[in-house]
Amino acid sequence: MRRLLSAPWVLPVAGPPIPDGALLVADGRIEAVGPRSALRDAAADAPEDAFPGGALLPGLVNVHTHLELSGLRGTLPQGQGFLPWVLALIERKRSLEAPWYLASVQEGIGALLRAGTTCVGEVTSAGVSPTLLRESGLRGVIYWEVLGPDPATAAAIAAKAAAALAELATLLRGSPLIVGLSPHALYSTTPALRAALRRLRGFGSWPAAIHAAESREEVDFVREGVGPLWEGLLKPMGMPQPNAHGVGPLALLEAEGWLGPGTVVIHAAQAEPADVARLARTKTAVACCPRSNAALGVGPPPLSTLHRVGVRLGLGTDSLASVPSLSLWDELRAACALFPELPARAWLRMLTLGGAEVLGLADRIGSLTPGKEADCIAVRLPEGEDPERLLLETASEEAVCFAMVGGRVLLDARAAAGDRHGR
Repeated sequence: MRRLLSAPWVLPVAGPPIPDGALLVADGRIEAVGPRSALRDAAADAPEDAFPGGALLPGLVNVHTHLELSGLRGTLPQGQGFLPWVLALIERKRSLEAPWYLASVQEGIGALLRAGTTCVGEVTSAGVSPTLLRESGLRGVIYWEVLGPDPATAAAIAAKAAAALAELATLLRGSPLIVGLSPHALYSTTPALRAALRRLRGFGSWPAAIHAAESREEVDFVREGVGPLWEGLLKPMGMPQPNAHGVGPLALLEAEGWLGPGTVVIHAAQAEPADVARLARTKTAVACCPRSNAALGVGPPPLSTLHRVGVRLGLGTDSLASVPSLSLWDELRAACALFPELPARAWLRMLTLGGAEVLGLADRIGSLTPGKEADCIAVRLPEGEDPERLLLETASEEAVCFAMVGGRVLLDARAAAGDRHGR
């Protein structure tokens, strides 16, 4: 059945804002976008759902989460540096069991939806979030996380990863979710394991996501083979001392063949000018998580520079183990404060179409474009002449009143607020 959604503003992202606009949805896809008067005449038989006092825009894309860690909100040290946080996380995870993870993921999914996120780049290590995300109706990429700092276990871990990926692909078949692979980081995997995963990725063509260039400790570890990550993390675990590579994390990933259009580098907070050029040249995407970077004391990514040279960028909240909320509006406020020179349209694109590009889904979602799948949200908006700027200045979780994925309504909070109307 066709359905007409209308609002004082429609923000297609791929084009300028449309005053008194509408969106015509049919069979889960966008059939037309334009002025309400024109679409109303063209679809006289379609029921209309109106959103007075608001704007319709693409669903938000949160490019990096760990929903399985949602229950750790406020429990790990912040402001003490990267390594203390990592050690505390490892210690806490030793005691976590399946029921805890189940509740944690459910909490995270609810938080995403309430804030208008309809698509997510989720990293799973416990294997709990995929089933719950499938049930939720959210769209996204679920990256199977692989860790293995012991060179002796590389072949066995890669074989387990292959089996897990195949099982995950079966689970997600027929859903709006796809499978990805995440070698966790350069300090938590070995060159041998990453080489095995590269071969595996070649066979399956899995998209990849890797935490890289996040901290100075990581840079020192990769370049010199020493430093706090060796002394405080791997050496106490009985791991053999790694070789010094003599280059930074992103240069090493390029040498190993990881950088490219199908890879997302998570964080890139330590990216140097040569790394920025490297990311642009290889067409590698970056997931920016400035609040998490601040909490761990690693500094922000060079977001403006990355934007200027055309690197595909999206915003991610990371997990509630390092940030107080999973709201991309909160992430946006933090990013805008750090990089006020970027215009409103650039930020809006990063939240939507840019995020879809990062996850490799821009041909399906991210803009209100005829032919794309009907992933959209409605947000209450004050009156004004610049809806994009108003959206970025005022939007919050409380302002989100509606969310749809592929034409399926996942959130409708209008009745409780008394602002549900039809025409």
